[in-house]
Amino acid sequence: MKRKTKFIKLVILTILLQPVIPAPALFLYSQETVKEMILQEIKVKEGDTLWSVSNFYLKDPQAWPEILKYNKLPSSDPNVILPGMALKVPVLLVKESLRPAHLIYLQNDVRFRKKNDVNWDKATPNMELFNEDGLRTMEKSEANIRFLTGEVVRLDENSFVILRPEKKREEVEIYSGAVRASKTKIIAEDVVIDPKIEPRSGEADFKTRVKPDKTTLVEVYNGVVDVTAQNKTVTLTKGFGTQIKYKEAPDLPRELPPLPEFELEAGKKANLGKGNVPENAGKDNVSLGGENLNLSLKAPEIKGQGQSKVINSSIKKYHLQVAKDQEFKNIILDETNDLKDTRGRLDVDLSKKNLPEGRYCYRISYLDDLGFESRYSIARLFTIDTTPPVVDLQKPLENEETTDDFIGVEGKAEQGVVLQINDKTVIPDESGRFITALTARKGKNAITIIAKDPAGNITRLERTVYRVTALSRKKMASSSKSGDSERSFFAPGGILVSIATIIVILGVLVLMFKH
Repeated sequence: MKRKTKFIKLVILTILLQPVIPAPALFLYSQETVKEMILQEIKVKEGDTLWSVSNFYLKDPQAWPEILKYNKLPSSDPNVILPGMALKVPVLLVKESLRPAHLIYLQNDVRFRKKNDVNWDKATPNMELFNEDGLRTMEKSEANIRFLTGEVVRLDENSFVILRPEKKREEVEIYSGAVRASKTKIIAEDVVIDPKIEPRSGEADFKTRVKPDKTTLVEVYNGVVDVTAQNKTVTLTKGFGTQIKYKEAPDLPRELPPLPEFELEAGKKANLGKGNVPENAGKDNVSLGGENLNLSLKAPEIKGQGQSKVINSSIKKYHLQVAKDQEFKNIILDETNDLKDTRGRLDVDLSKKNLPEGRYCYRISYLDDLGFESRYSIARLFTIDTTPPVVDLQKPLENEETTDDFIGVEGKAEQGVVLQINDKTVIPDESGRFITALTARKGKNAITIIAKDPAGNITRLERTVYRVTALSRKKMASSSKSGDSERSFFAPGGILVSIATIIVILGVLVLMFKH
């Protein structure tokens, strides 16, 4: 009986609340957890009330009780909301025109244009962009937009888009350049690119590019994407793309260029160090200085009949990027060049790119004859270092004499340095200290120390050491003392003292004879 009573009360309460809570809100509450709801923050202005906020922001002005469910107000009076407060509201209740996207990343020259405005202003980090706002990246510029759903759309350089959120997910209309997205519907010239959510294939990852002649290229790196134009739909899966010429239907899916495979060739005597490799970077860390680094790409291949392989002749260009970070947000070199060698071999000397000293990441992709681009190769490290290593040679001193059978060589060098001391290779310990001994030959001993760092930079030091016998050292010491006494007598100071002494003696004798 009690259960029936509770059920009847629940039904009556639902009926009473129905005029107040709009359909989208009821849909939200039908979900399993409230945590999955997407909330938008609304800043309270001077003079605002819950009713005025609901009237301006919400699709249904009568839905203000929904705001109370997600916010703790300083008073039980719903009129009391303080200026500057950030009210959290389910995004599905908010008018589409007032749902913002945020510019979470920009590089160099990025501009925005408000709806119905003709002027382009300089964009700023974390700024809000609303329905029908435009965003443009200039040359060598990039931008990342994040929607309330967490979806991030990335704009390449020379791109122009219009942002247009829908009821359930966002839309981006692209007029030029390229964008990369996952869940967002992309609209180009008479073309709709619609990513699918399928458990087996996972989340989509695709790129849309619009050429100057209005040809659209769609490349899918993961997941499933439908491309529709002229009432024809082509479904693309991972590793495929399609071309849509202006006012034409999409071409059949075409396999994207293969992932570049290359080998590192750092001179004939290159040193490959382990270094501190980022988690997502490759295992090679090549230091460049006295020696160059060539990236030798293997020939792009496709499988033929049997075990045979042939060069993929559609590969025409390569795209090289160098950045200071493994996420490639701080790109300092971005160039696309022809792949001239028909065997697929590519030699790129990174040491001739006029890069300042420091550690960098690089990656490469292929482009085919239509402009489709492969995925980038895994990011790998290299270090530009043109400074010769510092060596503090503490022993022996120049022109040092010794009676020992061995000459001690001792000092400290930079980490990673290898020393060649005459015909002996010496590797310092972890602190950089090194110590060794050389056989001392009678007479003059020439010592040459060559220090080489992982980049191939060299520091050269030379010392001369004389090996003498104990007897010869005593003779040398004795002769040195007698020579010192003679030199002391005949030295300018000694002569003056002698003359003064003689004068004193003569004076004394003269006085004696007078008396």
